[in-house]
Amino acid sequence: MGTVIVSLEHGPGDFTVVKQTNADAQGNFRLNNVPAVPSGQEGYAIVVSARAAHDPGTAPGAPGSFYTPAILLPGGGNFGAGDPIIPGTNVGTIGLRFTSQTDIEGNVTSTDSTQKVPVPIHVSFGLLGIFTRDFVFQYPLIPAPSSFNTATGSTCPAGTACAAYQLTVVPSDPAEEAVFSKNGYTFGPTQSGASFSIFLNATSLLNGKPTCNPQTLEVAANNLKPDSPNQAGTATFMSCH
Repeated sequence: MGTVIVSLEHGPGDFTVVKQTNADAQGNFRLNNVPAVPSGQEGYAIVVSARAAHDPGTAPGAPGSFYTPAILLPGGGNFGAGDPIIPGTNVGTIGLRFTSQTDIEGNVTSTDSTQKVPVPIHVSFGLLGIFTRDFVFQYPLIPAPSSFNTATGSTCPAGTACAAYQLTVVPSDPAEEAVFSKNGYTFGPTQSGASFSIFLNATSLLNGKPTCNPQTLEVAANNLKPDSPNQAGTATFMSCH
C-alpha cells in the first residue's frame, strides 16, 4: 500500500499522541510499552492513515496520495457500547478506503520591522488534520514542496517579499470512525468534513535561525472541496531580518 502510520491518542480534547509507529509490509503493527490508561478515561483511540506507494502498481491512486484516515474509538464510555482500548488489546483489522483528493493554495509575505523593506526568508511547513470528536492527527510531511523561499517580485504586495505554495495531495473526505468491540466493528463517515491547519515556520536564508516575529504562523483550510483549489489565506511574517 505504501506508508501506513498508526497513532495511539488520548481522549477528545487532549490532542496528545502517546505512541506512533509504522505498519509493516503486511499491514501489521504493534505499539510497545503502552502506559496504563489515565484515571477517568475509558481507553485510548487509534488513528490509522496511509499514503499510496510511489510505485503506482502496488496501490490505487496517484503515487503519494492518501487513504481516508480511520479513527478507532474506545467503547464502554461516551462513544457507545463496546470495549476499551487498553494495553494488551488486539484491535483486529482496520480497513482503509481510498479518498478523493484536493488542493490547498496559499501565500506567504515578509517584511522587516519598518514594514517597508522586503526580506526574503526560508519557509517550511507541516499539515495538521482536525476531525470530529476533537481527535487530531498529524499527517506526514507533504513531499513537495515541503519548504520554499520568499522573494521580491512584481506579484508581491508593495514592500514585501512573497511566495505562493500549493499542497496537491490532501484528502478531502473526512475521517472514518468506529467504536471498538471484541465482537467486531464497522467504520462509517465522521459527522463533519476535514479541516486543516497549516503551520508555516520562517528562518533566515543566511544562518537557518529564527528570523521573524512570530517565527511560526498558522493558517486554516476548512471544509475542503475536491477537484478545485481551496484557499488557505495569507501568512504574513513581519520584523524579519
